[in-house]
Amino acid sequence: MNILAFGAHPDDIEVGMGGTIRRYVSEGHQVTMVVVCVPGDKARRMEEAYRAAGILGGNLIVLDVSLDRVRPDRNLVSLFDELCREAEADVVYTHWAHDSHQDHRAVSQATISAARKNLFSVYMYELMPSGVVSATFRAQRYVDISEHIDTKLESIRANRSQVEKIGDWWLQGVKGLAMFRGFQMGSRFAESFEVIKEIVSIDRPI
Repeated sequence: MNILAFGAHPDDIEVGMGGTIRRYVSEGHQVTMVVVCVPGDKARRMEEAYRAAGILGGNLIVLDVSLDRVRPDRNLVSLFDELCREAEADVVYTHWAHDSHQDHRAVSQATISAARKNLFSVYMYELMPSGVVSATFRAQRYVDISEHIDTKLESIRANRSQVEKIGDWWLQGVKGLAMFRGFQMGSRFAESFEVIKEIVSIDRPI
């Protein structure tokens, strides 16, 4: 299968679904990670993003959209639509539509719009930490990442600028969320997703 994951910034995809990406790769699937914009020290964060993608085994595309252009308008939707076609995507992942960060919401909305006519499944991942919002993430789909939690955390640590900025408690929170989702599904660690649409073949794995 061809898997396509959209993230607004470097580290978003690793935090939201790094374990799932590593599991896809370990099972022989093609994963493309798309980073929309690069805030802060661009050179350093791009280097970190490529290192993190290498740890997970995904192919990385950095769109480098300017921060003031990250909105779900015709330009971004058309760009996402083109990427979905080029990747021949079977499954697409994106941010949660109700995330407190405006860039995350914009990427989620653009992904959903780009996927309106395409025959692939679309799932939204959850981030830790996340700001307080009026909605609740609905964990509808679970992926056991028990064998890949260490690789997920290693990929997050590759984003050293953000670990230095936020602190080690960030990693503890990410691991704690994975443990909580794992407890819910009966495994040691898991990642959960909210479903936008699901097109399933019975022979598909995760």
